[in-house]
Amino acid sequence: MKNRQVRDLAWAINSPSLIQRQFGWPSIVDSPSIQQDHWVSQWLLSLESDPSALKSHLAQEKSHFIGAYFESLWAFYLHSNPRYELIAKNLQANSKTRTEGEFDFIVLDNDSGHYIHQEIAIKFYLGFSQQNLYRFSDKKNIWLGPQCKDRLDVKMDKMINSQIKLSSKDSGKQALRSINIDPDANSIKSQLLVKGYLFYPTTPSVIAPVFCNQSHLRGRWFTLSEFSAYIEQSDFDAWALLTKPEWVSPYQAGISTFNSAVLNNNHENRFTEKPNVIWTTKEKVTTEGRPWMIACLTKRDNDYIEVERLFAVPDDWPAIDNKITL
Repeated sequence: MKNRQVRDLAWAINSPSLIQRQFGWPSIVDSPSIQQDHWVSQWLLSLESDPSALKSHLAQEKSHFIGAYFESLWAFYLHSNPRYELIAKNLQANSKTRTEGEFDFIVLDNDSGHYIHQEIAIKFYLGFSQQNLYRFSDKKNIWLGPQCKDRLDVKMDKMINSQIKLSSKDSGKQALRSINIDPDANSIKSQLLVKGYLFYPTTPSVIAPVFCNQSHLRGRWFTLSEFSAYIEQSDFDAWALLTKPEWVSPYQAGISTFNSAVLNNNHENRFTEKPNVIWTTKEKVTTEGRPWMIACLTKRDNDYIEVERLFAVPDDWPAIDNKITL
């Protein structure tokens, strides 16, 4: 697919779940069923031919955060799929004194007649070895967001033990009644949708938590001192430093357009020469003091296609204390 927003939509629907269901958990939204997959495929092809409806929908999202963008993609899918009716998005549940939570999505499944409460997230975590006594961990590893502000174990605890249980609280029930759903008369099913990547270090002992899907998307992360050596010995054809809006689906670009941008210095984040991508990555990571995501590309027909995704991080990453009380 040539259109990035259509590719992002396809990724939101078809990419593997980052997590798998554990005992006592709600159901996990994964790839569509075979019957639904046929509809999705035909629908995405039609959007590739004419993406105007998708672009118009996404233009209404005022937030620049990737989580809000992901929610907008998912909302467009639910709006378009004849199986579902999107009843509410970001429905707040308020007590007399405060907001106690928010339903990401309330959906009616027309096939089953059931209402569904969906909590969704798109996440990118980098793993490293460190004692971790948090209950959603394996005690040996921590999976941390690139900005060191988010943790996989803490996020899953919040989703499982707080967010997805909102419909059982008085404030949640009142919010449902406000959209004409009687929680006492209707069964409200719960679902989790979590997509994203886990990035592994060069240390082979770091493993994913047991609740992660074995088919989850993977990348690697390198300190700047490791990054240069890895790029030097690699056989990729080109590289793209990805800004946040480009983090969703695998990167793809026409070779002629990409090379022209590189040749004419029309894009500071596209490279076909190893010394250039190494120097620019080091400059950006050092100057900004934060990790950068890089897509490693190879030629396929007339396009550059992403074949590996990685993070380059400062040599002192993660710059955190030992408590990591996120």
